[in-house]
Amino acid sequence: MAGLTDRGTIPTVPGSSITTSTPEHGELASMMVHSIEVDPVCTGPYARPPKNGHFVVMDVSVKVAPQSTLSAAGNYHPSVSLRQGGFRAVDNDGNVTPGNDIIGNGYGCLPEEDTVPVDVNAGEKTSGKIIFDVPTAEGVIILPELLEPASDNNGWEWAYPAQ
Repeated sequence: MAGLTDRGTIPTVPGSSITTSTPEHGELASMMVHSIEVDPVCTGPYARPPKNGHFVVMDVSVKVAPQSTLSAAGNYHPSVSLRQGGFRAVDNDGNVTPGNDIIGNGYGCLPEEDTVPVDVNAGEKTSGKIIFDVPTAEGVIILPELLEPASDNNGWEWAYPAQ
Protein backbone atom coordinates (compact mmCIF):
# COMPACT_ATOMS: atom_id res chain seq x y z
CA MET A 1 0.00 0.00 0.00
CA ALA A 2 1.45 3.38 -1.02
CA GLY A 3 1.95 6.08 1.53
CA LEU A 4 2.83 3.86 4.49
CA THR A 5 5.62 4.78 6.90
CA ASP A 6 8.50 2.38 7.61
CA ARG A 7 6.35 1.18 10.55
CA GLY A 8 3.55 0.24 8.14
CA THR A 9 1.28 2.97 9.50
CA ILE A 10 -0.64 5.60 7.59
CA PRO A 11 0.59 9.13 8.39
CA THR A 12 -2.42 11.27 9.23
CA VAL A 13 -2.82 14.96 10.06
CA PRO A 14 -5.34 16.76 12.26
CA GLY A 15 -8.55 17.40 10.37
CA SER A 16 -8.45 14.09 8.45
CA SER A 17 -10.75 11.18 9.29
CA ILE A 18 -9.64 7.60 9.69
CA THR A 19 -12.21 4.87 9.11
CA THR A 20 -12.80 1.16 9.27
CA SER A 21 -15.24 0.06 6.61
CA THR A 22 -16.22 -2.81 4.37
CA PRO A 23 -17.39 -2.59 0.75
CA GLU A 24 -20.66 -4.34 1.64
CA HIS A 25 -21.53 -2.44 4.83
CA GLY A 26 -19.84 0.93 4.48
CA GLU A 27 -18.31 2.82 7.39
CA LEU A 28 -18.17 0.85 10.64
CA ALA A 29 -16.27 3.40 12.71
CA SER A 30 -14.53 6.72 12.19
CA MET A 31 -12.27 8.98 14.20
CA MET A 32 -11.02 12.49 13.57
CA VAL A 33 -8.19 14.17 15.43
CA HIS A 34 -9.09 17.85 15.42
CA SER A 35 -5.90 19.12 17.06
CA ILE A 36 -2.78 18.06 18.94
CA GLU A 37 -1.21 20.10 21.72
CA VAL A 38 2.11 19.48 23.46
CA ASP A 39 2.56 20.52 27.10
CA PRO A 40 -0.89 22.03 27.70
CA VAL A 41 -1.74 23.88 30.88
CA CYS A 42 -3.37 21.30 33.15
CA THR A 43 -6.69 22.42 34.61
CA GLY A 44 -7.84 19.18 36.25
CA PRO A 45 -8.42 18.88 39.98
CA TYR A 46 -5.77 16.14 40.32
CA ALA A 47 -3.12 17.59 38.01
CA ARG A 48 0.45 16.42 38.53
CA PRO A 49 3.54 17.04 36.41
CA PRO A 50 4.22 14.55 33.60
CA LYS A 51 5.86 11.36 34.82
CA ASN A 52 7.62 10.74 31.50
CA GLY A 53 8.43 14.35 30.54
CA HIS A 54 5.65 15.84 28.40
CA PHE A 55 1.90 15.74 28.02
CA VAL A 56 0.41 15.43 24.52
CA VAL A 57 -3.32 16.09 24.12
CA MET A 58 -5.35 14.94 21.13
CA ASP A 59 -8.79 16.51 20.64
CA VAL A 60 -10.86 13.81 18.89
CA SER A 61 -14.33 12.81 17.79
CA VAL A 62 -15.42 9.20 17.24
CA LYS A 63 -18.50 7.60 15.71
CA VAL A 64 -19.45 3.89 15.68
CA ALA A 65 -22.08 2.34 13.39
CA PRO A 66 -25.25 0.77 14.83
CA GLN A 67 -25.09 -2.78 16.20
CA SER A 68 -27.11 -4.13 13.25
CA THR A 69 -24.49 -2.84 10.78
CA LEU A 70 -21.59 -4.16 12.86
CA SER A 71 -23.22 -7.60 13.23
CA ALA A 72 -23.93 -7.80 9.49
CA ALA A 73 -20.24 -7.03 8.87
CA GLY A 74 -19.21 -9.86 11.21
CA ASN A 75 -17.88 -7.60 13.94
CA TYR A 76 -18.23 -9.21 17.36
CA HIS A 77 -16.36 -6.56 19.37
CA PRO A 78 -18.64 -3.56 18.79
CA SER A 79 -16.63 -0.82 20.45
CA VAL A 80 -13.75 1.50 19.71
CA SER A 81 -11.22 1.59 22.54
CA LEU A 82 -9.75 5.00 23.31
CA ARG A 83 -7.72 3.71 26.25
CA GLN A 84 -4.31 5.36 26.20
CA GLY A 85 -2.73 1.93 26.75
CA GLY A 86 -3.96 0.89 23.30
CA PHE A 87 -1.88 3.64 21.66
CA ARG A 88 1.91 3.87 21.24
CA ALA A 89 4.21 6.88 21.12
CA VAL A 90 7.41 6.76 19.06
CA ASP A 91 10.01 9.52 19.31
CA ASN A 92 12.08 10.81 16.39
CA ASP A 93 14.84 8.29 17.20
CA GLY A 94 12.44 5.33 17.01
CA ASN A 95 12.13 4.77 20.78
CA VAL A 96 8.70 3.41 21.72
CA THR A 97 6.58 4.35 24.74
CA PRO A 98 4.14 1.43 24.76
CA GLY A 99 0.95 0.55 26.56
CA ASN A 100 0.54 1.65 30.14
CA ASP A 101 3.78 3.69 30.15
CA ILE A 102 2.02 6.19 27.86
CA ILE A 103 -0.61 6.91 30.54
CA GLY A 104 1.84 8.18 33.18
CA ASN A 105 0.33 11.12 35.08
CA GLY A 106 -2.00 12.16 32.26
CA TYR A 107 -5.15 11.08 34.08
CA GLY A 108 -5.51 14.14 36.31
CA CYS A 109 -4.31 16.82 33.88
CA LEU A 110 -7.76 17.68 32.51
CA PRO A 111 -11.21 17.70 34.09
CA GLU A 112 -12.97 14.38 33.45
CA GLU A 113 -15.78 16.11 31.52
CA ASP A 114 -13.21 17.28 28.92
CA THR A 115 -11.98 13.76 28.14
CA VAL A 116 -13.47 11.00 25.95
CA PRO A 117 -14.84 7.79 27.43
CA VAL A 118 -12.41 4.88 27.21
CA ASP A 119 -14.83 2.87 25.03
CA VAL A 120 -17.27 4.07 22.37
CA ASN A 121 -19.89 1.39 21.71
CA ALA A 122 -22.13 0.53 18.76
CA GLY A 123 -24.45 3.38 17.76
CA GLU A 124 -22.55 5.95 19.85
CA LYS A 125 -20.54 9.06 19.06
CA THR A 126 -18.43 11.25 21.30
CA SER A 127 -15.83 13.96 21.31
CA GLY A 128 -13.23 15.16 23.78
CA LYS A 129 -9.57 14.87 24.64
CA ILE A 130 -7.12 12.01 25.12
CA ILE A 131 -3.96 12.83 27.06
CA PHE A 132 -0.66 10.98 26.83
CA ASP A 133 2.45 11.23 29.04
CA VAL A 134 5.48 10.82 26.76
CA PRO A 135 9.27 11.30 27.10
CA THR A 136 9.84 13.74 24.23
CA ALA A 137 8.13 16.85 22.89
CA GLU A 138 8.37 15.51 19.30
CA GLY A 139 7.34 12.19 17.83
CA VAL A 140 4.22 10.34 16.71
CA ILE A 141 1.18 8.85 18.43
CA ILE A 142 0.08 5.56 16.85
CA LEU A 143 -3.36 3.96 16.98
CA PRO A 144 -2.91 0.36 15.76
CA GLU A 145 -6.59 -0.44 15.20
CA LEU A 146 -9.85 1.49 15.20
CA LEU A 147 -12.32 -1.40 15.04
CA GLU A 148 -12.29 -4.97 13.76
CA PRO A 149 -12.02 -6.13 11.04
CA ALA A 150 -8.39 -5.07 11.07
CA SER A 151 -7.07 -2.97 8.21
CA ASP A 152 -4.30 -3.90 5.81
CA ASN A 153 -1.95 -1.58 7.63
CA ASN A 154 -0.42 -1.30 11.12
CA GLY A 155 -2.64 1.61 12.08
CA TRP A 156 -2.45 5.37 11.80
CA GLU A 157 -0.03 7.89 13.21
CA TRP A 158 -0.16 11.59 14.01
CA ALA A 159 2.97 13.68 14.43
CA TYR A 160 3.36 15.89 17.47
CA PRO A 161 3.72 18.74 17.60
CA ALA A 162 1.20 18.81 14.75
CA GLN A 163 2.90 19.53 11.43
